[in-house]
Amino acid sequence: MEKEQVGVKTPEFISLQFQLAGLGSRAAAFIIDQLILSAVNLLLAIIFIILIFSESYWLYIFDLNSFIFAMMIIAIFVIQWGYFILYEYFSGGRTVGKNIMGIRVIQENGHSITFLSSFIRNLLRIIDSLPISYLLGIFMISPSET
Repeated sequence: MEKEQVGVKTPEFISLQFQLAGLGSRAAAFIIDQLILSAVNLLLAIIFIILIFSESYWLYIFDLNSFIFAMMIIAIFVIQWGYFILYEYFSGGRTVGKNIMGIRVIQENGHSITFLSSFIRNLLRIIDSLPISYLLGIFMISPSET
């Protein structure tokens, strides 16, 4: 089975060929990234739980338990979405999972992804994951016809 390729013409009229990543390598990279994020989020949750259940005098005077819980939720959200945006931008389109799988994100013209395109791409990931965590997108993928 021949892998699907995309050609890009540069302004110098040079044709570049890029091989598209398949569903398996994309899913494996996403699973690796989610395992890393789960470990970080679990560690963060443990730290916040220890802070909440500590016998600190200041927590009860200022009712900081609610504040600590809110900060935990915000921190997990920022880590969950900032991971993909920042890694893709600063690592040339590669997160840890993509790097292990040997794939990367590029723009349509073949250039490295910009911060704005990484931000928009990962903002739309929230919408793409609805309603049942990427299930609809998986079903919408059709095999290429030869």
